[in-house]
Amino acid sequence: MSIGLPNGRNMWIRAFYGFNPEEAGYVGWTMESGQARALRELKDGDLMMIYGASSGNTKKAMRSHILGFVEIEARPIHDHEKASEVSQQAKKANRDGGKWTHGLPIRRAWRALDKMSIGRIAPDTYDKDAGQGIGVWGRALTSAEIETALKIKVTEVNVFGEEPVGDSGLIDTPFRDEFFPSKAFPGSSGERTSTYADGETFLYLAKFDGDGAALLGRTKAFGSKSVALKIGVSNDPALRCDQLNAGIPPAAPGRWRIELQASFIDRKASETAEQIFKDKSGKLESLGGEFFWGNSMDAVLLFSSIPGVSRF
Repeated sequence: MSIGLPNGRNMWIRAFYGFNPEEAGYVGWTMESGQARALRELKDGDLMMIYGASSGNTKKAMRSHILGFVEIEARPIHDHEKASEVSQQAKKANRDGGKWTHGLPIRRAWRALDKMSIGRIAPDTYDKDAGQGIGVWGRALTSAEIETALKIKVTEVNVFGEEPVGDSGLIDTPFRDEFFPSKAFPGSSGERTSTYADGETFLYLAKFDGDGAALLGRTKAFGSKSVALKIGVSNDPALRCDQLNAGIPPAAPGRWRIELQASFIDRKASETAEQIFKDKSGKLESLGGEFFWGNSMDAVLLFSSIPGVSRF
């Protein structure tokens, strides 16, 4: 059974000297023609699988190995629009200041944890004899290669210029879980820079009030009542909703809205309830992770049936 990317999303390969979206939140080309080609062939939400270039500028252990994945926005920018001062200074120090200046914004990024060679993941698309050309211009993966790539374990990382990764980000998980129902994200532990006390936590159901079909790049079916939905866990659903809407332009008519919420004694209990929703979401179409597409009433009834929620 195919488990390729949903909704016709595409995945390309590109070669980088390294993988540092935390400081450089864009994919760049030295020639404007490279950027123009990408804009013709890629759309918002498409992915790039980044591998280490076979160059002396790349750490030896990274060369020809998968470094990570990025989700792009099909919009032309200049490198300085989405790069930290540290990143820009590093380019100048390496005498690369005039390179990769024509870019596309990165919206999300995942660092690869499995050490896999590009030749193993993309045996048909990658050609070592044409490696430089592929690395510079990029090339689309086949469906079979995408399925293989989705098996790589990843951890989502921050992207410069974007909201920090929230509680729903993947950690040490096959990349495919980003696009299909995944296990509820466990509460974090270990050293923190701020104090966190477990306690009352909410399970919430959010609905996109607007043209959800346009949001997903779909053709709206006549008479369809399907909407975009999100199930999640937060100790402050109102703040989480604001975070979801932070990346939507103020002039846009669509917004996420908390449809329902229910209180649980602690995070573990709310995560268990979240997983029950995912496990029983058969009437809803998974959009990956915590997002779904389907009839709002079906989602409301499912939410209401979860033990501990009926009291809301």
